[in-house]
Amino acid sequence: METLNYGLFSYINRFAGVNPVLDKVGVASASYMPLVFVLWAAYLWFTGTERERNIVLIVAYAAITGLLINYAITKMYFHPRPFMLHMGRLLIPHSQETSFPSDHATFMLSVALAASCFRRTRAAAGVLFVLGLVGGLSRVFCGLHFPLDIAGSLGVALVSSATICVLGHMLGKVNRRVLEMYDTMLRRLGSG
Repeated sequence: METLNYGLFSYINRFAGVNPVLDKVGVASASYMPLVFVLWAAYLWFTGTERERNIVLIVAYAAITGLLINYAITKMYFHPRPFMLHMGRLLIPHSQETSFPSDHATFMLSVALAASCFRRTRAAAGVLFVLGLVGGLSRVFCGLHFPLDIAGSLGVALVSSATICVLGHMLGKVNRRVLEMYDTMLRRLGSG
């Protein structure tokens, strides 16, 4: 499996450093793609109804759950990043820490998969899923991760989003409390 992982990494990363435009696109995607997901959620929160805000909360729970699973995995398993093994070309400086799974990819894919649980956000979820894969593969292109790190992130995202979507009805009370606090804050800001 490692041979396949290293081979796929070498194939994807071999394009790094060849074309400055491609490098800039890869670095921007690897670094800033999660911001697209945050902006999407913020847009949905501030322009939507209470129903859309509930979706944003469920999506946030899935992302947080995915990142917590990642944290647990990193405490039990260490896999060096490509540059730590003197492999490939690194386009983005990074600290020497475990590569598996990718937090960036887990965040993006958890958001996309959780959004797919709702009919109202299913079309956006499809676009977000593709963007999440592009963002994850960009991190491979930039020399930060191996392809199996991104595959692992997809697995974590599937678990976290499925768990939260199944338990979503149990989170209704929490969501109501969060939305009440949000409405109270808005009223206070409006009267001040």
